[in-house]
Amino acid sequence: MINNSVEQENELLDKAFRASPCLMAISAIADGRYIKVNKCFEEATGFPAEEVVGRTSIELNIFDTLSRTRVAELLINQGTLKNIEASFRTKDGSIRIGLFSAELIEFNGQKCILSVANDVTELRNYEKEVSKLERMNLIGQIAASIGHEIRNPMTTVRGYLQLLGAKADYMAEKATFDLMISELDRANEIIAEFLSVAKMKQNKLKSKNLNEIISNLYPLIEADAFTQNKQICFIPGVIPDLEFYVKEISQLVLNLTRNGFEAMEERGCLNIRTFTEGKRVVLQIEDEGSGISPECLNKLGTPFFTTKDYGTGLGLATCYKIAENHNAKILINSSSSGTNIGVLFPIR
Repeated sequence: MINNSVEQENELLDKAFRASPCLMAISAIADGRYIKVNKCFEEATGFPAEEVVGRTSIELNIFDTLSRTRVAELLINQGTLKNIEASFRTKDGSIRIGLFSAELIEFNGQKCILSVANDVTELRNYEKEVSKLERMNLIGQIAASIGHEIRNPMTTVRGYLQLLGAKADYMAEKATFDLMISELDRANEIIAEFLSVAKMKQNKLKSKNLNEIISNLYPLIEADAFTQNKQICFIPGVIPDLEFYVKEISQLVLNLTRNGFEAMEERGCLNIRTFTEGKRVVLQIEDEGSGISPECLNKLGTPFFTTKDYGTGLGLATCYKIAENHNAKILINSSSSGTNIGVLFPIR
C-alpha cells in the first residue's frame, strides 16, 4: 500500500515536471551533467532532450563556466536560490534572459540541482520600451513648457542683429553679426527638432503604399548621396497599402537615410528595401559603415544621445516617436561591416 502511494506521488511529480510552463532541469552536482529536462526547457532552448541528457550546460554553450560555477557554489552554501536573473544561450545562438531558482535534491541516489526558470526576455524588452517612452514623454513636457519661451527672445535678438548689420556704422562688424545670426539659426533648428519629438502635428491617416512615399522622396535622397559621393539603392518589394501619417513617415525615411549616409565613407552604398514578413511590412535601411558598439547600440533612440561629433541625438528619437504613432517597431542590428535598421509596420 505504501509502495503504491509512493509510486503515485512520483508519477504525479513527474507529470508536474513535464507539464510545467517553466523551464525545468535536473543536473548532477558532481559533474554538472543534465539528467532530465522538461518540454518547456526543450522549446525555450531549442535543444531536444536527447541532445541534452548526459551533457553539461557548458558543453552545450547554454551557460558559461563562471555562471555555472557561481550557481553551484551558492547552492552548496545556501541550499537554495530564488529569482536570480541570468542570461542563457539557445541552440541558434540567441541570448535570452531567465529568472532562475534552484534547490539541492536527491534524485536516483545522487545529489542533484533542480533548477526552475522563467524566460523574462519579452518582459525586460517591454520594460525598456516603457522606460524609453517615459523619457520621450518627459522630453515632451519640458519642450512644451520652455520651447516657445526660448524661441521668443532669440527671435528678438536675431532681428536686432539683422538691423545692426544693415547699418553703415556697423559694416565692419557685419561678418560677426552674420556669424551670430547663423548660430542663433542653428539653436533654433535644435529647438525645432526638440519640439518635433515632443509633439507632432498629425494630419489624418491616409492609405498609402510605403514604396510610393519612398519614391516621392527619392530625388532628395539621391541628392544627399550625390553631394557626399555615396551611392543609393532602392529595392521595392510587393507590399500592401497601409494607414500612414505621410509627413511623419517621410521624416522617418529621411532621418534614417541621412543617418546611414553619415555613417559611411565616400563611395559607400546605402540599401533601402521594403518587403512583407508575416503580418508586417518591413522598411529596411542598411549602410556600409563601421558599425555601432554594443554599449552605444543600447542607448540609441535616447534623446540627446549621439555617436556623432555633432548633432543633438534627437533625429533617431524622433523616428522612435513616429514608429510609436504607427504601432511599429524599430529593430537595429550592427556589426563592423555596417548597420541594419528595420522598421516593422503591422498589417491590419
